Amino acid sequence: MTGSRIPAALRTRLGDEATFGLMELLDAERRDWSEEVLRSASNGFERRLSGEISVSRVEVRNALHEGLTAVRAEIGSVRTDLTHALSDGLMSVRQELSTTRTEMLKWSFLFWVGQVAAIAGLLACMLRGVR
Repeated sequence: MTGSRIPAALRTRLGDEATFGLMELLDAERRDWSEEVLRSASNGFERRLSGEISVSRVEVRNALHEGLTAVRAEIGSVRTDLTHALSDGLMSVRQELSTTRTEMLKWSFLFWVGQVAAIAGLLACMLRGVR
């Protein structure tokens, strides 16, 4: 603290030595007060920061939980859609195979009937030639 802050009347009444003592006392008190205010402010800031971090953690945890629940629901929906699509696709393939089998059996019977008729005709010609 500078000497200009102490009024001249007080300086002359106290004297130089008492004025310097008063200035040292006031400086020490100011430092102690500043440290106390700083300590108090930092403690309050730490408490508030801890509270805000706790609230933020809860909010983040809730948001993550909601997000994961939505993702799980979406995955379930997609899984259901894929299951239905796969079932429809397999049903279509089964129907196509069934139709193809029927067609193959029809043409096989036609081929066999033709073969039986050709062999019967050949046998008939051979047997006529033998008689």
